[in-house]
Amino acid sequence: MNCQMPERLDLTLAELISNEIDLRHANELRAVLSTGNEITMHGTFTVGSDFIIYRTAKDASGKWAMTPFTHIVQLII
Repeated sequence: MNCQMPERLDLTLAELISNEIDLRHANELRAVLSTGNEITMHGTFTVGSDFIIYRTAKDASGKWAMTPFTHIVQLII
């Protein structure tokens, strides 16, 4: 049996998340961390190759925080 392989198998988590964010016009992400805590990332956030940078508050005065992908058990977009 000859199965044709997809063109790309090496999409990173960052690329997959970025595509979903664009498709859904998302401005909020929720994540369950390995510590058992759940966080919500609002508004302006950036998906890096190994982490997500986001504001800790909905308004412009919020401080920036960073969550590494390695700490995320479940991500809800």
